[in-house]
Parts: sequence; C-alpha cells; structure tokens
Amino acid sequence: MTEIRIGLIGTGGMGKAHATAFHNVPLVFGPEPGRPILEIVADVEAAALEQWAGAFGFARWTTDWRAVVADPAVAVVDITTPNHLHAEMAIAAAQAGKHLYCEKPLATTSADAARIVAAVEQAGVISLVGFNYLRNPAQAFARQLIAAGELGEITLFRGVFDQDFLADPEVPFSWRLDRGLAGTGALGDLGSHTIAFAQVLVGEITEVCGLNATRIHDRVVPAGGSGYAAKAASGAARRAVENEDIAECLVRFANGAVGTIGTSRIGVGRKLALGYEIQGTRGSLVYTQERMNELQLYRHSDPERERGYKTIYIGPEHPGYKAFFGLAGIGLGYNDQKIIEAHALTTAVALGRLVQPDVRFAYQVNKVIDAVDLACQERRWVRVSEFDTAVDQPQ
Repeated sequence: MTEIRIGLIGTGGMGKAHATAFHNVPLVFGPEPGRPILEIVADVEAAALEQWAGAFGFARWTTDWRAVVADPAVAVVDITTPNHLHAEMAIAAAQAGKHLYCEKPLATTSADAARIVAAVEQAGVISLVGFNYLRNPAQAFARQLIAAGELGEITLFRGVFDQDFLADPEVPFSWRLDRGLAGTGALGDLGSHTIAFAQVLVGEITEVCGLNATRIHDRVVPAGGSGYAAKAASGAARRAVENEDIAECLVRFANGAVGTIGTSRIGVGRKLALGYEIQGTRGSLVYTQERMNELQLYRHSDPERERGYKTIYIGPEHPGYKAFFGLAGIGLGYNDQKIIEAHALTTAVALGRLVQPDVRFAYQVNKVIDAVDLACQERRWVRVSEFDTAVDQPQ
C-alpha cells in the first residue's frame, strides 16, 4: 500500500468535496493500491483555516499556497480555487514535480490551459481534472454501449446544463460573474460539463456557432463570503455582471454527428439539469443528472410491439458502483462521484499510470468554450482549431 500525501489549495465548497472524497476513498474502495493522506491545506484566512483543517483531518495548514507546492511531503497538489488562479498554481505544481488534481474549467482561457498542458507533460506528472459527473457509473455504462456499437453510428447529441441558483436578481455578485476571475459565465461554469460529456461519448467537436445573453445586468456587491456563499448587505452598491447568464450553440463533430449544447444559470425550476440525448442509427440514450442513478435506453432492434425507452437502474454491473453497494437501485449521490474520482487519481499515482480526464482533455474543453464565446461575439461559425497552440503540434 502506497501513501499518497495530498496538498489541498482552497477550502470552499469544492475544497470540502475533495477533502471528503479523499477521506472516504479507503473506506469505500479499501487502502490498495494507494491510500490518500490529508497532509496540508492552504487558504487565505488563518483563523477559519485552522478550524477547517482540524475538522477535515489535515495534519498541517498554511496561508501560502506556494508552501503546499514546495512541500517535499506532498505528492499531489489539489486545486479548488477560483478559475483565474488555476494556471499559476498548476504550472508551479508541475514544475515542482507534483501530480495535479484541478477543478474545471482548467483555466479561464484555452491559451492558459495550453500552458498547463505544456508544464504537466514536460514534467511527466499525472493529472486529473474534476469533471466529476463523468465518474457517475451511468456514464461509464453509456460509454461502453456506444463503444460496443449498440447505438450504431451516432447522428445527434443534444446536451444541456441548466440551474437556477442565480435566477433571483437579488443574489449578490460573486467571482463567477467577473470576467477576469471566471472567464465565461454559464458556458464555462456549467456548459463545460456538457462539452465534456459530448467529447467522451460522441467525440471531438470541430466547429461551433452560438448565441448568448446576460439577462440580469447587475447585482448587489456582497458584504461577506464568496462564490455561492456570498451575502449582501441592505442598501449596498451594485456591480455590473461581466459574463453571460445563458449560452446556446450548434456543434459539429469530427465523426459527422451534429448537435446542440445549451446552458443557463438562471433556468428557473432547474436544479441540476445536466443531461443529454444521444441518437444513433440503431438506438438512443437519454440521461439527466437530476435522476443520476437511471439511464434511458432505446434499442431499435427490439420487436416492434416492444419498442420504446426502458429505464436502466445503475447497479454493481456498472463500473464504479459495486464498491458502494452490492444491489442495484440503491442510489449514489454527488459526493460519491467525487469519491470515485479521487480513487481513480490515487490509483493512477500509486501505479504510475495516466488517468482521464487529464489536462489535455480539459484543454480541449477550454478550446471549445473559447470557440463558442468567439462565435457569439462575431456571429459566425468558428472552427475549434482556430485556438490551436504549440501543444497541438505532433510531438
């Protein structure tokens, strides 16, 4: 059994999810081949950090993220900070020879994502990017079905991710609405997950066109907290929202399939409406994360009197589920996806092998985001290859 010592940077909602996941990896999957050890955590507020570190079982804490990167005991640097900090931290971690675990999107621009890819691949370290919804056993099964040809040739992908966490115009401003700190809005925050589904299940996106809209143009400046936890004071000043609330795009895939991807962070009534419909020449799949333990499958080869979508309940026959339960239909939750993700990382580090989705995969997602953003600005079809960099050249 290999001990893999984790240095976490960021104690917000995703920091909590990552720390919880690492704690639970050996409880769910056992200690082999790698056991994560919560070594050190960094954030900016010392008083709150000391309590947080103790609550989650970290051996040490610091207010300097560079100390985490430089720490000789740390094997994996885990980044859960706001988007604009990812590139500097990830590149520093790779250059220090640390394996990398970073939340999505990898960076605010594909150019910065390319810099991360170059640093990681030059250093030869292992990387994993937190597209945690891909770790749902339902997605592993969907990928198996498609790879086996059970849907035939894929013709259409319809993807969506809508939430209503910003539907109330009195929810205060946060870094997610700041173009410099977050990059794009709903597109990068939510749509990146849908783009990841499309890339894994259908293939490379080559061309896009789109439109976007910001419907709530300003929000009150928060009196405290950050991100989803921001709080507003009565009578506070307001600040202009700098990125989009809604984005919709058409996409073409390298294999000839076409599709749509849409996302809204003001989608009233939608709580975690991440999903897709994938149509093929022999069958189709429908999925929504709001019913994350179910997959709808249609096979056109069924007898005519039996044709229709059937519900598949996720169970021990689907990759990643069996470690939790031995019977089907006992639902997994959001944090269970993170446990599966953290286990994939610790296994890869312990065995010295690559794992997906890595920074190169995430770079491709960033390129699609940039292409859609440019298409919205210039009102034209944009080829994703317009954002190619040196890391796209054959090695």
